[in-house]
Amino acid sequence: MKTIHENPHLFHVSTPINIDRFANALAIHPNRAFVASVVRTLKIGLWPWADTNPSSDFPETWDNAWAKIPSTEESQFIAAQCKEEVDKGQHSPAFGPHLLPGMYSTPNIAVPKPHSDDLRLVANQSAGEYCQNNMVDKSQTKGARLDSLLVFIPLLLMFSSLHPGKRLLLWKADVMGAFRTIPVHPLWQLKQVVTSMVGESKTDKTAWLRYVDWRACFGSRASPRAWALVMGLVVWIAICLLNMVFLCCYVDDCYSVGLVDDMTWYDPYEQFYPTDQVRLLRLWDWLGIPHKAKKQVWGEVLVIIGFLVDPNAMTATLPDDSKSDLIRHVHQFAHVARRRQTLHDFEQLTGWINWSLNVYPLLKPALSNIYAKMSGKERSHAPIYLNKAIVQDLAWFEEHVEASSGMFFFANLDWNPFTEANMVIFCDASLTGMGFWVPEMDLGFTCAVAGDLMRDKIFFWEALCVLGALVWYEQSNLAFFATPECPARLTIFTDNTNTVNIFDTLRALPDYNPILKAAVDIRIRSNIDLRVVHISGELNTVADALSRDYLDIAQSLIVQLRTPRQPRREPWSRERLLHERAIALGLAIDISTSATYDSHLNSYLNFCTLHHFPVEPTPDTLSFYVVYMCANIKPRSVASYLTGICNKLEPYFPGVSANRKSILVARSLSGCMKRYGTPIQRKLPLARQHILSTINDLPPNASHDSLLFAAMLTTGFMALLRLGEMSLPDNVAIRDLRKCSRRSTMTWFDDGYGFDLPYHKADRFFEGNKIRDHHESGESASNS
Repeated sequence: MKTIHENPHLFHVSTPINIDRFANALAIHPNRAFVASVVRTLKIGLWPWADTNPSSDFPETWDNAWAKIPSTEESQFIAAQCKEEVDKGQHSPAFGPHLLPGMYSTPNIAVPKPHSDDLRLVANQSAGEYCQNNMVDKSQTKGARLDSLLVFIPLLLMFSSLHPGKRLLLWKADVMGAFRTIPVHPLWQLKQVVTSMVGESKTDKTAWLRYVDWRACFGSRASPRAWALVMGLVVWIAICLLNMVFLCCYVDDCYSVGLVDDMTWYDPYEQFYPTDQVRLLRLWDWLGIPHKAKKQVWGEVLVIIGFLVDPNAMTATLPDDSKSDLIRHVHQFAHVARRRQTLHDFEQLTGWINWSLNVYPLLKPALSNIYAKMSGKERSHAPIYLNKAIVQDLAWFEEHVEASSGMFFFANLDWNPFTEANMVIFCDASLTGMGFWVPEMDLGFTCAVAGDLMRDKIFFWEALCVLGALVWYEQSNLAFFATPECPARLTIFTDNTNTVNIFDTLRALPDYNPILKAAVDIRIRSNIDLRVVHISGELNTVADALSRDYLDIAQSLIVQLRTPRQPRREPWSRERLLHERAIALGLAIDISTSATYDSHLNSYLNFCTLHHFPVEPTPDTLSFYVVYMCANIKPRSVASYLTGICNKLEPYFPGVSANRKSILVARSLSGCMKRYGTPIQRKLPLARQHILSTINDLPPNASHDSLLFAAMLTTGFMALLRLGEMSLPDNVAIRDLRKCSRRSTMTWFDDGYGFDLPYHKADRFFEGNKIRDHHESGESASNS
């Protein structure tokens, strides 16, 4: 604190972001505490989740700035960049050559920017035993989720389906100096002093120039998380306030999809851009977020997070040079001398492989043993031994990447496993065997398992059974027609949820990983798109019988499933069909519910009339209805209003239910729930002592109404009945005698009474309930 107090010119907190506008735009954000925290950080500076004295060994002041500069060019770049940072108001004026009390300085390095010859200044805050990153809580800086292609692809497919036959384009907007927009707290500025003019001598510091870095920097463990928090709120503004529902963000790049013929002029750069891109750039201008023209790009084919994406062909391709770099790095990692790499090297490798999984999603099993080896380790520079399993997994990954075209087809993700599969197989396993059934070919297979070979866990055999079915499908040459662009679609049903999970995520513990790798080999080799789907055990009876080697039972079950059960029936006339359908539609919903739905429809029709909208319930109209009604009534009620509107309008507008479920309507309702939502006001709970008090307080000559009230209160409480199950509504039009409990069903017992509750509106099968109220020790309890 003394150093800061005595040298105020060296410390400063500022940001190009207009904090007042930023805060005002987030006024309706539901997480008020989070917004307040981010706004406060922009005002007073970031504290990077750090403990500046994590152990007694850490010195008060630490000068570790010297590092041998590889070239004169890089040394000159560092010196020039420091002066440029001073001009931008991101570094303090130069001082030196020595550090002031409390300061830390680590080496600076010049690193080439991706896909560019330009250099970037990076502070190596992981250098040395007392480096700044050792002060930062690693657990607090994890968890920032980026929008990968696997997030964007479903949005792209949805956008394409909303604009059939239209030519699509992609656009990408880039923030300039993203990390550098975030100020850091003066107490942390002390810990990130930048040093330039470092010569060949480690001890001769006469020429050294020092600068206090005022902003979050490259090389700090905290910078990515801090930027993600700020940018996440900016993206929230774009999606929720500007309705840019197809927007994605990856670090400092925002990207989305648009139509080729939807362009808008952007004055600052004097050219046309996609309309949504212009809207985002104008938002950034309003908030003070910096950007420059050459980084704002668009096209029918565009590089998104390093992949060449074509929205019209629905493909993503890994460029050849990136593919070669990936293969070379994986090979060098696996074949390092003495087979040891640091935890930091492991993290770099997993980051690179996870990035490549955007186009190689089937190769996730390559990381199973790596993650298992990294588990529980925290020392970044401690060596970790590469065991045989890791080397084999990396060789497997390398082999598949080398053989691949590097192209991923989005359409392969867009099919329904229940209705669009080329073949369906049912699998099951027990501790004594495995079995699968192919209904289309009337084939069943069974195999006994050797208990001493593997586990007593059913999970293993269930997963192995799925693999066995996949092997059979490939070897039967049933996927002969498949290509990478149009793979064979195979659905396998199993009643084991763990098996469904590992085949869905392609992530499993090392013991189960060989099963996933073998399945991936088959899928890639034979162009098979596999979906493993859960089915309840009650519906998987044939495969279950096969797994237990109950062949006779399996055969009889198949016969039952295939035997038609259609007795001879007389045909109806068209007039009778129309008559019976009218009755069925009239009974589809309860009378009282129908009356409520009429009220909901009237509110919608009134809204359309007031605002001169057509009655057709498009996503746009429904979303406007939602925000209007939520401002006037409780948002929870609006959700039920939409249900009623859909029920009444569906005969005239068949697409109303799909429009109700659209992203625009769902997010409008969600936002209004958060903006206008109020805590639920609940009555005090009714307890037994309240019932006893009511009965005990009845006068000796109580009226019929009082006795009836006490009887309804007691019966309703003990039998968990609703008021509507014990009374008739005042409105005669919505009374339904089917719901009335008849006196003829009333039965007296020695310890109480009982009656039949015949029907309620959720009782689709008219089964009713038998209510029994019996007394114990002066109180009553009910069994139904």
